[in-house]
Amino acid sequence: MKKFKKILKISLIVIGILFASLLVTGATYYFAVTSAVILDETKLEIAKISSSLQIVDKNNNIICPTSENYIAIEKLSTNTKNAFICAEDKRFYSHSGIDFVRVGGAIVSNLKSKSFSEGASTISQQLIKNTHLSNEKTISRKLKEFKLTKELEKKYSKAQILELYLNNIYFGNGCYGIENAANHYFSKSAEKLSLSESAMLAGTINAPSVYDIQNNTEKAIKRRNLILELMHKYGKISEEQMNLSKQEEVNLKITKLSNNNFVYNEIIEEACKILGKTENQIKNNNIKIETYFDNKLQAQISKDIVSKYNNLESSPEIASIVIDNNTNGIVAIVGSKKTFMSKKQPGSAIKPILVYSPAIEQNIISPATKILDEKVNFGGYSPENADKKEHGYVSVREALKNSYNIPAVKLLNEIGINNAQEFAKKLGIDFSEQDNNLAIALGGFTEGISLKTLCDAYTTYANNGNYAESKYISKITSGNKVLYERKSEQKSVMSDSTAYLITNILQSAATGGTAKRLKDIGFEIASKTGTVGLSSSSKNSEAYNLSYTTKHTILTYFGGKIMPENINGATYPTMLVKDIVTYLYKENKPSGFKVPNSVEMKKISKADYEKNIVSLTDNEENGILEYFAKSNLPKKSDSTLSLKLEAFNFENKKPILSFFACPNYSYSLHRISENSDEIIFNENNTEASKIIKFEDITANSNEIYEYYAEICEKSSGKIYKTNPVKLRSF
Repeated sequence: MKKFKKILKISLIVIGILFASLLVTGATYYFAVTSAVILDETKLEIAKISSSLQIVDKNNNIICPTSENYIAIEKLSTNTKNAFICAEDKRFYSHSGIDFVRVGGAIVSNLKSKSFSEGASTISQQLIKNTHLSNEKTISRKLKEFKLTKELEKKYSKAQILELYLNNIYFGNGCYGIENAANHYFSKSAEKLSLSESAMLAGTINAPSVYDIQNNTEKAIKRRNLILELMHKYGKISEEQMNLSKQEEVNLKITKLSNNNFVYNEIIEEACKILGKTENQIKNNNIKIETYFDNKLQAQISKDIVSKYNNLESSPEIASIVIDNNTNGIVAIVGSKKTFMSKKQPGSAIKPILVYSPAIEQNIISPATKILDEKVNFGGYSPENADKKEHGYVSVREALKNSYNIPAVKLLNEIGINNAQEFAKKLGIDFSEQDNNLAIALGGFTEGISLKTLCDAYTTYANNGNYAESKYISKITSGNKVLYERKSEQKSVMSDSTAYLITNILQSAATGGTAKRLKDIGFEIASKTGTVGLSSSSKNSEAYNLSYTTKHTILTYFGGKIMPENINGATYPTMLVKDIVTYLYKENKPSGFKVPNSVEMKKISKADYEKNIVSLTDNEENGILEYFAKSNLPKKSDSTLSLKLEAFNFENKKPILSFFACPNYSYSLHRISENSDEIIFNENNTEASKIIKFEDITANSNEIYEYYAEICEKSSGKIYKTNPVKLRSF
């Protein structure tokens, strides 16, 4: 027994020493971390003067200045104050800055969930964090917060703390402080807020972008109802008041802070991600945010839209974004948050990205390659052109500049959906699992693409095959200290030859194709239109123009509603682009597109080209000039003939082959099986040029065959062969 008591005594002494050591160590660490931390009353009082945050455009002009309206706590109703206290800190009047009951509850909850996501910050702590500290989740930051909160509670009354808190907090959409928020959302002073409106504002501050009253109203209402239930639970309102306020209709009367309000929010969000701070911390840290933005261009685009396009039939949503190609900085963005954030069907605007670029990159096509534009059926999917016509053999240049649908679908089928998607992903385009059909060649996506993502992809062509996501912010400073400076983020995603050849074709679209309304602007511009039609009628739902010069990339969009047929990519979106570039380059026109060393202009034989043969010539005076990637130059006309053999593989059908036959030549189709090379078709007496189609009905089911065509020039006896193609027979 004595031995046990002795061991127990020694153990208690050791535990006591360890505990004392921990206390000493903890106290030493606490004083070391917090010794230099001092409560700065000017940071607390700054809301009484103005926000210390400054956001400027590229010309150092202020973007979206918010009026700072400070309101005294005495002017706010008891319900308004209680709404915030019940939502954020129910024991606000009873604790001394730190709610140890809540801290204990949060620890237990976090241990159970193993997420450590639940916080226990009081209103006093939040005020300190927003005005004095960073958003990092570290022990040292928490200790500093603890010390400053205790000092705050000693120097300020509860009423003063609540007043400072409500005048500093962020309510979304560029609104700092409850007075600004009340004015913006409800067009009234905060002292006149109803119980329902107070609860809605109190619900917003936990996550302003999630419970956005203006853009996520349904979520904001659910959050409001939760706050009202808490107020009833804590005895601040009666059950009748709670129910009546839940039933109160949300009467939003948005008073825009400026035309750049959406931009302001986007810049704030980007800055928060860059610095790892909250909106309130950014506001109160003497920060200056420099952007690529151009206030004057923004105002001009808004003015053009209002004066020229706001009275269109069906009143479509209108949006535009202008990106500086050199910096990938957003210069102007006009339109609602909803329009820019929601995904939309891109229509034919996706063709260069998803179809033609990967095909050029893989040396499958050149701008001169001919594709048979004729009705075709891919296992039940039969695309048709917008003009309801087929155009026979057309060049890739013609097909893209006129935005024909059938050649695009046939080309996607040739390069493969997976290959095309992998290429497009490098340009920021995402796909859902359901996007596994040929309709995506025409923009038939399951979910769609956001406008900004689509515009970002097109900057790649202007930047010689280099891609980067566009951003708002170029630099962030605090006093003389540079907190962030953006560096080039571009990465090569395609060859400069592919980028240039697409650009050159889209220049043709601007001078004589679907975007020909731009033909007389007086400088080089590449342009692609896109329209999403409704299958049940001749009306449209989305209309685009994507244009770029050497300096800028511009997207314009009309949509969001059922629109008449005359609102399509070739009409109003292209007209708005013309308005924008006319203003943008009224003093300094952009330079022309430079041909890279990887691209060469060559003369091809017109005589051969009429037979759908792309061959070089040195002799013909009337030869056709065309650009080619040096890695994919055609052969000379006196060498191997390269005739395009079209092959179709339909489910439940035998292989179908098609080629263009001309007089003075004889043709034979060959089928190669495991042990033989046999002729299955001959054409010897072609009197006029024509398209020949042949179905191999003798092919065995479920076998793969290789086919090629052999062409004989009757006058010389020369024989040429096409490249072989493989098909499965059903």
